[in-house]
Amino acid sequence: MTLSTLAGMLVGFLGLPGLVLALLTYSRNLVVRLEQHGVRARGKVVRVRNPRSNKRAVDYAFRPPEGPELQGSFQEWPPPASEQTPGTPVDVLYLADAPHHHMVVGTGLSRRFFLIIATFLVLFAGVCTLTALHEYFTDPGQEEARTRATPAPP
Repeated sequence: MTLSTLAGMLVGFLGLPGLVLALLTYSRNLVVRLEQHGVRARGKVVRVRNPRSNKRAVDYAFRPPEGPELQGSFQEWPPPASEQTPGTPVDVLYLADAPHHHMVVGTGLSRRFFLIIATFLVLFAGVCTLTALHEYFTDPGQEEARTRATPAPP
């Protein structure tokens, strides 16, 4: 394995999980902000997509007092016992200073799911990085190249 191959593998094994972890952290922080500082509004279900499947999407709309109607959607998986239908009321949390950040109460990225995915990403990055480093430093061809490049002491 060459040094450039190792560098590419390390970028992939550390960079991609790091990017996904950063996006998940941003999403989780937004959910925490909404739960702690969000303003509650009453919205309604506009449409239910895939109503008979195990994973369905629910579109909703609400109108904050200081602005136009906003829309969003959330996934129900597994679907709850009660069926969502158009017109069903939902409680929405939104940020007063940024109403485009909103969610239906109880539907954001949970702490448990965040910790499970973050743990998996860190373990994946660690194991893959250690494997790539082990492969690089134990490659017999690489050892010969290092000994030829290192001059013998006088």
